[in-house]
Amino acid sequence: MTTDELHHLLEAWRDGTISADDFARLEAQLRESAEARRLWRRSANLDSALRDWASRDAGLGSWLHQLPLDVARPTRWLWPLAAALALLLGLAAFYLGGHRAARRTIAAATPAEHTDLGCAVLAQTVNAQWDKVSVHAGDTLNTGAISLRSGLAQIDFFSGASLIVEGPAELNLVSPWEAVCRQGKARVRVPPAAHGFRFTAPGMKLVDLGTEFAINVDPSQRQPEVHVFNGEVIAHPDGAAEMHLRQGQSLRGATLASLDPQAFLSHGQLDQLVAEQDAKRVAGWWQWSLQARKDDRLLVYYPLRHTPEWERLVNNVANHDDKSRNGGAVGAVWTQGRWAGKDALEFKRPGSRVRLMLDGTYDAITFACWARVDGIDRKYSALILTDGYDPGAPHWQIFEDGSLMFSISYPDTDNPAVKRNQIYFSPPTFTAANSGRWQHLAVTYDNQSGMAIQYVNGREVSRGVSQFHQPGRPIHFGPCELGNWGLPTPNHRFPIRNLNGSLDEFMIYKAALSADEIRQLYEVGKPD
Repeated sequence: MTTDELHHLLEAWRDGTISADDFARLEAQLRESAEARRLWRRSANLDSALRDWASRDAGLGSWLHQLPLDVARPTRWLWPLAAALALLLGLAAFYLGGHRAARRTIAAATPAEHTDLGCAVLAQTVNAQWDKVSVHAGDTLNTGAISLRSGLAQIDFFSGASLIVEGPAELNLVSPWEAVCRQGKARVRVPPAAHGFRFTAPGMKLVDLGTEFAINVDPSQRQPEVHVFNGEVIAHPDGAAEMHLRQGQSLRGATLASLDPQAFLSHGQLDQLVAEQDAKRVAGWWQWSLQARKDDRLLVYYPLRHTPEWERLVNNVANHDDKSRNGGAVGAVWTQGRWAGKDALEFKRPGSRVRLMLDGTYDAITFACWARVDGIDRKYSALILTDGYDPGAPHWQIFEDGSLMFSISYPDTDNPAVKRNQIYFSPPTFTAANSGRWQHLAVTYDNQSGMAIQYVNGREVSRGVSQFHQPGRPIHFGPCELGNWGLPTPNHRFPIRNLNGSLDEFMIYKAALSADEIRQLYEVGKPD
């Protein structure tokens, strides 16, 4: 390559007009020619010196204005040096992760990070009834007012402070470091990392010094009661001097008194009540399950109870415990389900799945399950998918926007090799706000009407008939999976569709259940 050709390539690179072929030629020249690389070094040193000098001025314009004419308007021999530096820097950036244009493209394509206005988490509840909101254990709580009509609730603030509320109570969550109790009883535990947590009430401000304390706000009283179980609290009653309350002391109005340890529920007592509530719910659900499995419309029923008979066994209890329809867990691991004492299967790794073999053809079906989704991190997340997706095979999964997606394949008479399907979407159901929450999901489909109805927590969320529906097409399964899709082969690789979450109880009916029956499945099995 001649010197003029090299200069031409350098100028083209500097101007951003170099073609892919010319860039390859230039790159090869730099690899092969010591003289070309020497030119790079010279240009880099010169440019570094010029930049150092120019940095003494505020802007490039004033720098060029002050330069002598022969420098401000470089002759042809300087352009290759400047271009050489640009190419050298560009190649370095390329080898370190891509040139700047590529990085700008990637940055433009990267979505903004999700944000959250939450300040606390609803940790656990006992018979909690909320006013004007619907929140469940595990949900993130945003700042603002919240009213507990009855029952008990534990709220864990992001700062580390933990609050037990006894209804009826009215709170205002101000931030991870502050809450206001307007009415009711609340007990606060503040670990060292949350020192300074502020808990206020009408007529009183409390600053924690690393303690466990409680407050009782009765609107008929001028000031709330304050009780210190451990550590120290600074109390600021309105119109009075601040007071330091220590372990074993309480404040009623402006009067110090001894502590009544039975007046407020402790964290340990709440844990015990939650355990008793869970045990009661498991027992009630189990009695219902023993009757529900006798329904002749059940094709399979997987309660998902871990059995010592076989670690990988997913036992079918429908149709007199038909063993031919038992499932085999692969990769999925046993974990806690909706309640302590209830099992579930967790699908976290790409290989996690439950293999099934379901024979027969059907005119209608219902899928129903409890699912805990920990994240929507792929285009499709499987609930139940058939291996080959042949005509008549149903698929049920979660789409990337958090919506439920039911589909059923149908034949293309003009081109049998082409896969066709009827698709039914629900509105987005799974969000960052409800991730980790157990939800009851169901879908019914009838091959005569073509109507697919989807339900979330016993409530209908979508219904529709596909424009591609033709009455009477039979439904069938064959080899299929819970929580994943398909068996990779050397000639065909399936996309990753494992559920990022857990399944607890999965039922398939060979009939379309009514809305009332779906509602009953939810009510008898709801976690809280």
